[in-house]
Amino acid sequence: MLPKAYEPQEVEKKLAEKWQNAKLFAAKADKTKKPFVIVIPPPNITGALHMGHALNDTLQDVLIRSHRMFSEEAFWVPGTDHGGIATQNVIEKKLAKEEHKSRHDLGREKFIETVWDWYNECGNAIFNQFRKMGWSLDLSDIRFTMDEKRAKAVYECFRQWWEKKYIYRGKRLINWCVRCSTALSDIEVEHEQHAGKLWHLRYKGEDGSDGIVIATTRPETIYADAAIAVNPKDERYKNMVGKKVIIPLANRAIPIIADEAVELEFGTGALKITPAHDATDYEVGQRHNLPAVSVINDKGKMINCPEKYLGMDRDLCRKETVKDLDAAGLLVKEEKYNNAVSTCYRCHNVIEPFMSEQWFVKMDELAKPAIAAAESGELQFHPESWKTPFVNWLKNLQDWCISRQIWWGHRIPVWYCRHCSEKGLTFATDKQGREQLTKVSFEDGAKPIVSFGKPEKCPICGGHDLVQDPDVLDTWFSSSLWPLSVFGWPEQTEDLKYFYPTSTLVTGYEILYLWVARMVMSGLAFTGKLPFKDVFLNGIVRDKTGKKMSKSLGNVIDPLDMTAKYGTDAVRFSLLMQAIPGKDIPYAEESITGARNFCNKIYNASRFILMNMEGINGPLTMPENLTELADKWIVDRYTNAVKTAREGVEKYNLAQTANALYHFLWGDFCDWYVELAKQRFQTDEKEKVMALCVNILYGTLKALHPLIPFVTEEIAASLRPYVGAKEEFLLQQSYPEFNPAWCDKEAVRKMEIIQGVTKEIRTIRSQFNVPPGLKISAVLTAKNEEELAVVKEFAGYIKLMAKIENLTIAVNADKPKQTATAVFENITVYVPLTGLIDFEKERKRLEKDLAAAKANIASREARLAQENFIKNAPAQQIQKTKDELAAAKLALAQVTASLEDLN
Repeated sequence: MLPKAYEPQEVEKKLAEKWQNAKLFAAKADKTKKPFVIVIPPPNITGALHMGHALNDTLQDVLIRSHRMFSEEAFWVPGTDHGGIATQNVIEKKLAKEEHKSRHDLGREKFIETVWDWYNECGNAIFNQFRKMGWSLDLSDIRFTMDEKRAKAVYECFRQWWEKKYIYRGKRLINWCVRCSTALSDIEVEHEQHAGKLWHLRYKGEDGSDGIVIATTRPETIYADAAIAVNPKDERYKNMVGKKVIIPLANRAIPIIADEAVELEFGTGALKITPAHDATDYEVGQRHNLPAVSVINDKGKMINCPEKYLGMDRDLCRKETVKDLDAAGLLVKEEKYNNAVSTCYRCHNVIEPFMSEQWFVKMDELAKPAIAAAESGELQFHPESWKTPFVNWLKNLQDWCISRQIWWGHRIPVWYCRHCSEKGLTFATDKQGREQLTKVSFEDGAKPIVSFGKPEKCPICGGHDLVQDPDVLDTWFSSSLWPLSVFGWPEQTEDLKYFYPTSTLVTGYEILYLWVARMVMSGLAFTGKLPFKDVFLNGIVRDKTGKKMSKSLGNVIDPLDMTAKYGTDAVRFSLLMQAIPGKDIPYAEESITGARNFCNKIYNASRFILMNMEGINGPLTMPENLTELADKWIVDRYTNAVKTAREGVEKYNLAQTANALYHFLWGDFCDWYVELAKQRFQTDEKEKVMALCVNILYGTLKALHPLIPFVTEEIAASLRPYVGAKEEFLLQQSYPEFNPAWCDKEAVRKMEIIQGVTKEIRTIRSQFNVPPGLKISAVLTAKNEEELAVVKEFAGYIKLMAKIENLTIAVNADKPKQTATAVFENITVYVPLTGLIDFEKERKRLEKDLAAAKANIASREARLAQENFIKNAPAQQIQKTKDELAAAKLALAQVTASLEDLN
């Protein structure tokens, strides 16, 4: 027998250990089975899991558990990511806080040792969180993007792409984070709307004329200007193209050029072109062979500018430049201007476009097969709406900057001979007095030697003084190989042959380009096969108002806090109920409360059924040749709920799965069937009824197990003897099958009528505050006997479920005085109120409700009539107001009808 109350913490700890000890989640190459494989999006080793992890990994867990129960060899590959910049930032902050040291105080080797120590500590913490959430990962076999096998895969990828000339080193305009002191790829840059200013500046003509006025958001970069550009179609400036103007405060002449990149409507229609500090300007500069002069260095300080500004921070220089332009009479005007500012995706500091020699991967050839796979449908997206942006992004893909000027990560597998590359190498002495290679320049003669380990000698001169490139690879370089490297590639392992390609990739849509696209390109490049055929993209977990969860906003919900408070199953189920494909989740603690209540409902109903099993020995099989309406109806509802649930799994709509099982178990089974069946527990039909109860309950628990594994496993252990289940764990059993022989449309239709009439009577009780336990009278009437046939035949069901003492069923019955009225289809329901309520008290309450409903309607209509509200309010707020108006109108109609019923 189950204990009286369900204690999730005790059950979860017990079962998590049992599952791992039983190796329940292990997978092996088995050619007699179809593999179903998901590689986990490896979480960074930067700390605790958040609600986004809770959602994403729960979705994966449901798929893996379900497909294991579909008799497939399901393998969810576990692992973590080294995290590159993110992890280095965490460790640097930790060092500063705890030891008042920087990474430079430790030196590169000691700092990397410190990060490895952190990994050993943090990795174990993450795996414990995996275990606590009930995720079906075999934690005895963990991968890490920096371990030896993954490092070999990274080197092999670099070597092959180098030999194919996909990888190259060159000087280009890149995204530079002055805070993290490293390059970033285009998709590691976020674009945030900032309230800034647009300054209109006059560039006087070289001939002494008034020249031209330009508009800019970055006056501090005027010292790097190479030209002024106008649109060739702009009539205002046709006569000025080819002439020269003087850069304000710099006294340097630059030409006026014509280029179609200039927007006629922006600012004055004339733009300063600064190739070294703007991506669009860089392209214009390439077309017109303009020089690219940098005036901001890698620390965000001013260089190559008038002496006054040398060494200034770029933000201070902006202020001083504007002040001096104003004093010189060259500031025409300034105006408020909201523009998209590029920021670092990790530290959120403003990105500086920066001319720098870096390592790149050519993307055009790698992108072509990925585009073809998506366009042909070989690569499927769920939701499908992500296909077009995926393809468009690939078609406009720039070369990928893969080098990072940090210490934690895969060191670029390139070496240099100090003798042969002398002019291209720059060294510096670190705080420990050791000489370190700090900068490499191919332009100045550095000659690369690609090698995983240190070569024995220089292939050119035979020398032994070799040093490794100081940069590390972008984190996403190793992550792009994840579906291959987890199975041992480049070695042709048995696991690689059996488990690759994987089946499905589940991830948030925000890393579709950062990660998913790169895995697709890498998989196709090295195997000719897609790494997965389905991409299941989940939304972002937001707060209940739709805002992104953020510590600074104080709206973060910690999944581990919630599991401690409500139980893991409740957190999982609350997320799954809202996981509608393509939608972000507005999440609140109240949703966890509802899910916790569902878990308790299942537990209490199961306990009630087990309490009534006295004198019955299992196993019990599902009875055949059912005659009772409730029995025929519940097996139909059960088998269709199972069908809908499985379809949700197969179509990546897990909200459909969760809702189908929730409504069946709570509504159809607990609230209706068990209540109707109680009256037969004391009759000779008891064993048949209990056989239906335990088999339907057990089957539903199996379907629910992938969603809420702990409570279902705990209950199933007590039910197993009654259903003859031999396996110890639900995960070892088969998913319940849809049985078309159990479908009974006639039974469903009859129950719909009974339920509809019963619900109308219950609604009347609620509207007039009739105590739920008080027996009442009711009249059911219709135009003819045929319309009343079902309610007459099953009047006992209605009396039981609506708590009716006297039920009258008659054709064209008159409405009694002071009677509440409701209608279901062709059947009118009368509930006499005399003796049930205080009419005067009830009338006063309803009149207050009437006034409140009218006030709500007036308020919402007034708001919707305001032009400013309709024009400026967010669409979500406008829709909310419309919904509130509709609800208020419905309330008015209901209250009005209730008042009429009192007369």
